[in-house]
Amino acid sequence: MVAEKILNLVDRQLVIDLASEMISIPSATGIEGDMARFLVRAFGEVGCESRLQTIYDDRHNAIGRLPGTGNGPTVLLSGHLDTSARGDEEFLVGKGWKNHPVIEGDRIWGNGICNMKHAFVSYVAGVDAMRRAGIKLQGDLILAGTAGEIEVAPVDEFQGQRYHSHGMGLRFLLIHGVTADFHFLGEPTDQVPSVGTMGSVWAKVTTCGQFAHTAWADKHVNAIDEMTLLWNAVTEWIPHYREQNIYMGVWPQVNRGSIVGGMPWRASRTASTCSAYVDLRFPPNRYPIDVQREFTDAVQEAAKKSNVQLPVEVDFYVSRPGTRIAEDHLVVESVVGAHHQVTGNRVPAAFCPPYCADAIDANRYGLPTCIYGSGGAPSGPTNPGTGPGDLRASEGEFVSITDMVNAAAVYITAAATLNEHDLETIAATRGSMPGVTETDLS
Repeated sequence: MVAEKILNLVDRQLVIDLASEMISIPSATGIEGDMARFLVRAFGEVGCESRLQTIYDDRHNAIGRLPGTGNGPTVLLSGHLDTSARGDEEFLVGKGWKNHPVIEGDRIWGNGICNMKHAFVSYVAGVDAMRRAGIKLQGDLILAGTAGEIEVAPVDEFQGQRYHSHGMGLRFLLIHGVTADFHFLGEPTDQVPSVGTMGSVWAKVTTCGQFAHTAWADKHVNAIDEMTLLWNAVTEWIPHYREQNIYMGVWPQVNRGSIVGGMPWRASRTASTCSAYVDLRFPPNRYPIDVQREFTDAVQEAAKKSNVQLPVEVDFYVSRPGTRIAEDHLVVESVVGAHHQVTGNRVPAAFCPPYCADAIDANRYGLPTCIYGSGGAPSGPTNPGTGPGDLRASEGEFVSITDMVNAAAVYITAAATLNEHDLETIAATRGSMPGVTETDLS
């Protein structure tokens, strides 16, 4: 059995060493170059044809290809190089937010190991075990680390390359020649095979006021006060929005991520403008334009209800739709089966917590994607006020070493399972290419 053979040959020390080295490489969004170069070397050391794919300056994708022996399907294993934090932020004090590894029992702590360097550890360790087992796939196996996935976006004065993200690297990868029949995306799902993610719309909401001296502040409109009134009214709409958009048991979220108003260096003046920056998650069966309209209407209605001075402006600077594939798709069933073979546990496919992931773009480019990885909160139904929340919120990121070992065997076993199907059978399972509305365009 492939699963048993691979699992027995996954080198646990290699897993620990790779994880420790990757944690030690800073790779926040915009500075992924060193991590890309490390992966090119690591891919090459396990027998892959490896190279950098330059996007611009020192932002690259890392690509490794293990050629197949025949006419089997190509399987892509990808993940993002960039991390949620730089690793040197003073306000992030937990050991899991730093760029140096800490091993405690079966856990390894460190910045980026959960989101999502653990996947590269398992990919490389899995290919290493496959090579030593003498297992060869008929189709190509491609490993890829992509730049620019973390959810940041250019807005206001925050412009330039470091803010180009939201799947930018994966789209570049697919546009410039790399594609496959199937795709495993190693996002942290607590090893629950997952079929999709929600979409995201980001809005900038701005209230207006008057520019007046403190001496007469009580006689003039302050945009910060107006925003307080407005947001209190908007929060009454949020529970309805969330409940109306539950998808596969998962509740969407609405988050006010930032607020900017007035001039901190001139507190002697009332604020003439105040802007709140809001992230709305929504299910894959909704169009971004409809979410934009609903939120705009909710804001304007809240402004009228709370007698906020008009105009209130709503501008959007991110619109990214969600995605989902069927639970009985070949790529999903391969991971569900491989997980059972490796761990002995039957875990049904589920829907991810309300974050975005590169599956959004991969599925639209014709790469059916199963999201599966170590660490993080498990995919599946959520309820308000319950569940573990973001496990990184206090001490930072960590992953089980055993989980990374098991995941290495799962990825290779699933790829081998997909290689049991010939290309004609695979082609017969496909529907129309995403974006094609007619099956016969001749």
